[in-house]
Amino acid sequence: MIYAAVLSTDGLLLQKSSKLTRDDADRLSASASGMYSLALAAGRDFGSGPVQHIMIEFLNRTLFVAAAGRNGRLAVLCDVEVELGTVAYEIGRLVDRLRPHLGAEARSGVPTPNGP
Repeated sequence: MIYAAVLSTDGLLLQKSSKLTRDDADRLSASASGMYSLALAAGRDFGSGPVQHIMIEFLNRTLFVAAAGRNGRLAVLCDVEVELGTVAYEIGRLVDRLRPHLGAEARSGVPTPNGP
C-alpha cells in the first residue's frame, strides 16, 4: 500500500494515511468518490446489483475503492507489483472488521444548486 483514505460518499476526506498530504488526500477522495458513483450508476442502469469495489489499474499504480460503513468509502492506492487479488481480499476483510467504525453521517440541510 502506498496511500489510503477514508472518505464520505460525497467525496469529503475523513481520514488519511500519514504519508499522504492533505491536498493529495482531498484529491484522492474526490476522484475515488466520483469513480465509485459512476460504477453505482452503471450497476443500476444494467441491473448488475450493488458495487462491491472498483479497481483501476494505472501504469504504475492500482486504485481500489470499496464501500466502508455507512455513507463511507475506503480508497487504497498500491504499487503495481502487489498481488491484486490479495489486496482486494484484504481490503474486503478490513472493511468487514471496521465497518461499525468507518463511514460518515449523511449531511443534512445542505442547499442544492437550485436552492433548498
